[in-house]
Amino acid sequence: MSPGKMGTILIIIIMIISSIVLLRDSLPTTGNDHEAYVDYVSDGDTFKITSGDRVRLLGINTEELGMPHAEEAKNKLIELLGDDMVRLEADVENTDRYDRLLRYVWVGDILVNLEMVRQGYAHVYVLEPNTRYWSEFKEAEAEAIAARTGIWESSAFDVEVADIKPVQGTGANGLNLERVTFRNNGTETVNITNWVVKDEAAHIYQFGNIYLSPGQSITLSTGSGTDTNSTVYWGSDTSIWNNDGDVIFLRDRKGHLVDGWRYWENEGKYVYQMY
Repeated sequence: MSPGKMGTILIIIIMIISSIVLLRDSLPTTGNDHEAYVDYVSDGDTFKITSGDRVRLLGINTEELGMPHAEEAKNKLIELLGDDMVRLEADVENTDRYDRLLRYVWVGDILVNLEMVRQGYAHVYVLEPNTRYWSEFKEAEAEAIAARTGIWESSAFDVEVADIKPVQGTGANGLNLERVTFRNNGTETVNITNWVVKDEAAHIYQFGNIYLSPGQSITLSTGSGTDTNSTVYWGSDTSIWNNDGDVIFLRDRKGHLVDGWRYWENEGKYVYQMY
């Protein structure tokens, strides 16, 4: 075969391979596993791939941008994803309400979602029916909590979640029946200004200029009203705490965990688990 013909054949082969790659990258995304290159990372649990789709990591939640730990989580996700292709694994649901792909993300044999939890950059946020790795996520979270690493680093303040009433009422004041109470169990007055209350998802409340004396409690109501020394109002027009189960985190100004509880309903009664 002449050198000219050989060169032509090589060019054709290269063109075929390039076409396959371009076709693969342009195929519509389905619920099946597929590989992709990462374009950029938005935060600790969301990134965009080169096809233009946004990907939301299943099973976890990281702190919102602007909060303590958020930048660290974003940087850790960038590190774990690396520069090579990642494998995206779907569960039952393909997308969320924001049209983001819901995926478990693999880099080699590392499940990135799980590693974010294990290293203390995220907490477990498993929503049915996407429960494939539920037990693995809970085990990894238990390891991070035991080590008090990342978002689980304990605060030095002795303020606790003293009570939570997640069931709201009806009518104009119905949301004010949904409330959570915090109590200072320490021996000194605590300045809780700018402390943050957060649920399992992305609802965030930040305290104003408030001091708690030893033994003093303050109640946070979901609805609206005039703040007093004993009650403050979230000002939300929708419920915050899920009736069938949720998580409540109380964090100080540095983002350290002051107190945290998970609750769920079991046979008509609430069961509570401390973090």
